Amino acid sequence: PAALRAAMDDDLNVAGALAVVHDTVRQGNAALDAGDRAVAARAVAEVVRMTDVLGVNPLDPHWAAADSGAESTAMAALDVLVQAQLQARAAARATKDWTTADAVRDRLKAAGILITDGKDGSTWQLAEGQ
Repeated sequence: PAALRAAMDDDLNVAGALAVVHDTVRQGNAALDAGDRAVAARAVAEVVRMTDVLGVNPLDPHWAAADSGAESTAMAALDVLVQAQLQARAAARATKDWTTADAVRDRLKAAGILITDGKDGSTWQLAEGQ
C-alpha cells in the first residue's frame, strides 16, 4: 500500500511501516466482523505482502524451516533421554524389580510421555497436548 511505501521512503521508517501493517490488520478484522470477506481477503493479502517486505512474514518457509530444525533437535535430545530411561526400565523388568520398572514408567508418564510395551520392546510417544 501507498502508506507503507511512504513510511519506508521516509528514511526507512520501520515503526511507521509496522503501524500500517497494524492498521491493515485492524481493517481486516473489522471486515470479518462485518461479514465482508472480500475486504478481509484483500487485507490478508496486503499484510502478507507487507510482512514479506519487512522480513517478518510468519508464513515464509524460512521461519518454518528454522522452527522444524529446532524442534527436531529437541526431539532427538528427548529421544536419547527417554531411551536411557526405557533401558533402565527393561533392566529392572528383566530382574523382576517391578517397583523400579513402575517408578520409571510413572516418571515418564508424569513428564507427558506415554510408554507402549510390545514384543520387540517398549516405544514412547508424547501424550496429546504435549
